[in-house]
Amino acid sequence: MAINALHAIAIQAFRDRLASLGINPLEVIDTASRGRGATASAQSPPTAHEVLESAVAISGDTALAIKIGNGLDLAGYGTYGFALMSCSDMGAALELFLRYGQTFLQSCSWHQSVSKDGMILRLQQNTGTSYQKMLVTELAFSQMHLACKLLVARPAEGIRVHFSYPKPAHFGAYEQNWPLPMEFDQQHTQIIMPDRWLRQRVRTGDPTTNVLFSQQCEELVSGMTEVDETAAIVRRLLIHSAGNFLSISEVAEQLHITERTLRRRLAAEGTDFRTIFDDIKNTLARNYLRKTSLSVVEIADLLNYSEATNFHRAFQRWNSTTPANYRQQASP
Repeated sequence: MAINALHAIAIQAFRDRLASLGINPLEVIDTASRGRGATASAQSPPTAHEVLESAVAISGDTALAIKIGNGLDLAGYGTYGFALMSCSDMGAALELFLRYGQTFLQSCSWHQSVSKDGMILRLQQNTGTSYQKMLVTELAFSQMHLACKLLVARPAEGIRVHFSYPKPAHFGAYEQNWPLPMEFDQQHTQIIMPDRWLRQRVRTGDPTTNVLFSQQCEELVSGMTEVDETAAIVRRLLIHSAGNFLSISEVAEQLHITERTLRRRLAAEGTDFRTIFDDIKNTLARNYLRKTSLSVVEIADLLNYSEATNFHRAFQRWNSTTPANYRQQASP
């Protein structure tokens, strides 16, 4: 089954973290596969729930899931991590997580709802035993807490946590790692976050680079690692080179094919390099106009236009409106 590239990055980060703790990832996966019930498909890989349970069994460490999450640094997630680090505030970071972070654990999902003084983030799991669900919760919560520590100065200010399971025997690891109010045997597993915490500024926030990294995430999620079409690969190469866009010859060189072959493959997919190139520039231009306060001149410079008037004409050709009118209509 094809997986998107962000999920593949998350899998690699998880394996690297296991290895750093002295646990062989291949042994864990093999143990999880052999321990599956007769009803499990022999063709499908073990779930995150099964892998975590096997890792704990092999290590003998009941707090292993927390330790794994505590070591999954944002930088290990590449584009997604940098997108989070460039968000303006924690509310924006949460929005980005809900859009892209959902891909990491495919057997569970986060659901957002509004509370009287902020927001509730609820974890729902569609598979696994009660014990496996507890391990996945520990991994997800410790990972989220680490991310918050890296993004803001006071990561736990005003936050409360509910767990749907009883207080575990290794509760000491919870207290040591999560210095915040916790309640067990609750109806849902969830995090309650006040508005004042969501408004906290991210220390490394940068709206300009956030536009680029967020768009790179979009390209990674929309592309499949097993069935990449040439056009999708070209799009991602152009996004990653934004600010110093690759030419068609440079793209062909990176793909280890001739420029003529690249043109032929794109034509077979019903497109061409100029169309993709203009679409990328237009996408970035609209994001800059919507999400930043950059002037039209500054945006033109970021998109490698020598004159702002050239960018103005191109934008009007793409969207049948001027940059100023687009920004005004797109503003909240």
